[in-house]
Amino acid sequence: MIKASCHCGNVQLQFEQLPESLTRCNCSICRRYAASWVYFQQDEVQIICKQPTKAYIWGDKEIAFHHCENCGCVTHYSSLPNKSHTRTAVNANLLPVSTIQDLKVRTFAGAAM
Repeated sequence: MIKASCHCGNVQLQFEQLPESLTRCNCSICRRYAASWVYFQQDEVQIICKQPTKAYIWGDKEIAFHHCENCGCVTHYSSLPNKSHTRTAVNANLLPVSTIQDLKVRTFAGAAM
């Protein structure tokens, strides 16, 4: 089991295996969050919270960006119900550096969309 967590440990994310790559997006929000994403189907990620996350939904209202209300770390984003995507993206920067250092980095030009 691979585990990620926010700085204070309130939000923990667990999954069985890493994908082959992580994605860095330059859209207006990902650039500000400085997040790197690893993608999963929603049922592949277990999210454990001592206290609930706070979600930010904007634009096309297809995904909710979650962050820990205690330490502020952006932990993941998830597709909203009834939308075409059913994935969860985990902020790979919450994993130990040694866990992600050998992953291929994919750049997504979200700012161009």
